[in-house]
Amino acid sequence: MFHDCHRLMRGSWVLLAASAVMACHAPSLPAADFFLTIGGGYNPSGNQASLEANVVFFQQVLDEKHRGPRSHDIFFADGHEPAADLQVLATKTSRPDRPATDLLAALHRRRGEEQIEYRNHSVSNIAGALNPALVHARLEAIAKKARVGDRLIVYVTAHGSEGGKSDQFNTTIDCWNEKKITAREFTRWLNELPSSVPVVMVMAQCYCGGFGHTIFNNLDETKGLAPQLRAGFFAQQHNLPAAGCRPDIQHDEEFSSYFWGAIAGRSRNGVPITDCDIDGSGVVSFAEAYAHAVVAGHTIDIPLRTSDVLLRTYSRMTVDAADAPATRPDVNSATDKNSDKNSEPEPKPSATAPAGNNRPPSNRAPLTGSLQSFIDQGRPVSGRIVAGLSKGLGFSLQDDAASVVAAYDAHRKNPRRPAQGGRRRPGSGRRELLQEITAKWPELGDAKRWEESPLLKPDNQEQLLAELKQLPAWKSYDQRREQNIESEELSERHELREVKFRRLINTLESIVLEKHLPNVATPEVVE
Repeated sequence: MFHDCHRLMRGSWVLLAASAVMACHAPSLPAADFFLTIGGGYNPSGNQASLEANVVFFQQVLDEKHRGPRSHDIFFADGHEPAADLQVLATKTSRPDRPATDLLAALHRRRGEEQIEYRNHSVSNIAGALNPALVHARLEAIAKKARVGDRLIVYVTAHGSEGGKSDQFNTTIDCWNEKKITAREFTRWLNELPSSVPVVMVMAQCYCGGFGHTIFNNLDETKGLAPQLRAGFFAQQHNLPAAGCRPDIQHDEEFSSYFWGAIAGRSRNGVPITDCDIDGSGVVSFAEAYAHAVVAGHTIDIPLRTSDVLLRTYSRMTVDAADAPATRPDVNSATDKNSDKNSEPEPKPSATAPAGNNRPPSNRAPLTGSLQSFIDQGRPVSGRIVAGLSKGLGFSLQDDAASVVAAYDAHRKNPRRPAQGGRRRPGSGRRELLQEITAKWPELGDAKRWEESPLLKPDNQEQLLAELKQLPAWKSYDQRREQNIESEELSERHELREVKFRRLINTLESIVLEKHLPNVATPEVVE
């Protein structure tokens, strides 16, 4: 069964098995969970097989782990339409091995569209298409049915878009036929639910961190906290794209796969996952699942929680005698200059440099003290994240947090690719090899009609490839191709290390912010 959503919240609204609840209220029905899955792409070319696999995996997790009453409504891609709406990799049987054709496609800078196929999605028991009107209608229906003790749990595995420059947290869920659900619109829909019904969000679309601000009235921190308890776990910051969305399902490195995998005890592809029950309760909570995703996630994502948004809005990295709860904003008043909005950078980030974003508040004091001391003063979930990321980055728990920040800053200054000795980067050799091919086989050099050449018949592929490799320019082209692959791998490792630095520093800052919250915020905000 699922456990408490987040440690910063009161633990009284745990989803319990029917046998363990309401024992002294015999006439009452057990509390129910309303699950709402929003999945798929905005059109067939953006509706990848990995999104379908995520939804199917989530269905399996619910069947295996959830106890008690529940409903589950899935809105996916084009819904019940029989059209081929899902992008998948071509199978070996449908796409025979064509090594010579593949090489020529690379030389002509074709992206290998022939490797992609389309079929109808196979998600079972769906409620309809990924349509904002249908999603809203279902939330309206839930609002009429839900009672005290029930929960709404929203899972999004889709695409998303950025918010505007003047409304950066109003990011979107991109729906079928290019429609969108904005974070502000979704906040209004949540307002229609009874305030006694908590909402849990697990979102993995690009820029999904904007939905972390649904804890505020109208998505606006200056209007105070929403009366309804809302908790969210998001793959990525509001200003960065997220990992995932692939036409293949062999790779399951994606936030929600790690998250639900921690609860399931196995990854989406069946690899066992253990040691996620941090508090030894026998149940993996949402917070513990989040910790696993942050530590184990081998992606560009920098995940965050609604509690991180709350802490960066209402708390401070430093406190002094002048700071008192009476001087801080409460749930019904405006926040000050140290809000989460102003802790974010204004310049639009580069998708290739995610770890420099979501910088800490301007009143930040240097992080000091051993990493172990942060673990000791934080909650067990935060401690697991600090310990796991520190180990992965090569730090001892006796190392000072300041050394982590220094190493992160030094890492960001290092080049992402191997140095070229200050000289101009050499070419790929592609043009030279293509020129030699054109000279020997003019039809293969024709940019528009090369694929029509009889030289590319299936039974001639291996022989033609061997002849292509005998050309003088082949050796140089092949060497530079290998060098580029190595360079890209080094760049990817550099980026992933940078991301893990950012995850660790964000967690250290949240520990400090949580410690200071009672000193600078009102009791209402603290609770």
